[in-house]
Amino acid sequence: LLSANKKELRPFLDALTGINLSAATRPNKPVFEHSSMKYLDQVTKQAFDPRFAQAARDLDWAQVYDGGGIDPKLAEGMLSAQFVGTYGRYASLKVAAGLFMLAPDIHYPLHTHEAAEVYLCISGRLQLRHGMKAKSFDITPGQLSITPSGRVHALSTYAEPTLLAYIWIGDLMAPTWWWEQTKTGEWQRTSWKRIPGEPWKKTGLEALSDGIIRAASI
Repeated sequence: LLSANKKELRPFLDALTGINLSAATRPNKPVFEHSSMKYLDQVTKQAFDPRFAQAARDLDWAQVYDGGGIDPKLAEGMLSAQFVGTYGRYASLKVAAGLFMLAPDIHYPLHTHEAAEVYLCISGRLQLRHGMKAKSFDITPGQLSITPSGRVHALSTYAEPTLLAYIWIGDLMAPTWWWEQTKTGEWQRTSWKRIPGEPWKKTGLEALSDGIIRAASI
């Protein structure tokens, strides 16, 4: 993976090497009881590398988004388990890394965030789209995608659940912006912010200028 994407991956790998694994870890949380946890056994059995399967069983899972008027299937179908970051097993304000589990047949709409992002597919299959009019592409176990800071992108799963490893570098506390087009054709975005350890929650709505749209689609 490094040889094929050396230049693009280097900042992410450099950030990970800065983690102090000798530091005290945050305590484990109680077992997470959630409807989408039923997929954990399937995605870990199909993991292309058993080390990720072990991590999925050891880390603390949580729901990513807290309703707020979004599709309940989407809200309930996205779980994350953070190894390092603002609420992960190891504390960091510079890098977040962990696992992301998605239920079957869900669509995470166009959105942006300040942090640059890497996804590595562990099991299942993920469809991604970078840019508003770009062609979609898939990643399968062992393949990765890199999303630059501020790039608008969308995700979809197929008929099976998907397990991803992720790395974020950049402003971990900045909001995530969901994009949507109104019935009259204008684009707007909704901001979601997160208190570490809690789901992302909707905090505001604003119109999207042509300049913001162009910059996020490059």
